[in-house]
Amino acid sequence: MPNETVLIVDDDPEVLHLTKECLATAGYRVLTAVDGSAAKQIARDERPDAIILDVDMPVASGLEICKSLKGDSNLKDIPVIFIHEKPNTEDKVAGFELGAHDYVAKPFDREELLARVGAAIRVKVAADQLRRRNSKLEALAKHVRAAVQHYEQPHPLAAVGASFEEEFDSGDGKVIMRLTRRELEILQLLARGLNNDVISKQLYISPTTTRNHIQNILGKLGVHSKLEAVAYAVRAGYVDFVG
Repeated sequence: MPNETVLIVDDDPEVLHLTKECLATAGYRVLTAVDGSAAKQIARDERPDAIILDVDMPVASGLEICKSLKGDSNLKDIPVIFIHEKPNTEDKVAGFELGAHDYVAKPFDREELLARVGAAIRVKVAADQLRRRNSKLEALAKHVRAAVQHYEQPHPLAAVGASFEEEFDSGDGKVIMRLTRRELEILQLLARGLNNDVISKQLYISPTTTRNHIQNILGKLGVHSKLEAVAYAVRAGYVDFVG
């Protein structure tokens, strides 16, 4: 059974009661309003999944209420279903141009009303899911752009290219040591006191890849621990020790 919320807006008590009973029996949570002002306030507070709106309303017509709802950025995506006694083509076109989702003629058939409400809600659910996925994709794209910009920046300590060369005296002659840009970056993060997990997340690489890079760094520097690697790098001027 459905458990979505539907707001009914109608100034006719009998129609309001019949419509509410129809939807409540089908399992919907039903809210009611008798004018546009109340309808908009309830819609803001409750964010219903669909709104059933009578066209022939006093003070503000259903068309005016629909226009107001669709003009609110927080409410514009809620589908509006007009109920109208014998709507003609001109009536329907006017409603659709204001953003209405559907029309139901009064007196309505129970099964038709439930079918149209169900269809409107399915469209809204699909649209909501698409917006959430797009939001996640936009957030991911933002991270990717930031990462690309980071790697496009010239590295202050590494030569242009994939690696840099540094000669040092190991006591038995000259040795050429090469660290890749990624290895140097990890070495700098180690000097800042970051652990493997944090480094992996910051560089968008797996923990296994981080461990492999660290083992390569230790081998290239000829040391046995991350602490020794950091101490060597600081003495050699590759990184600044942060602590």
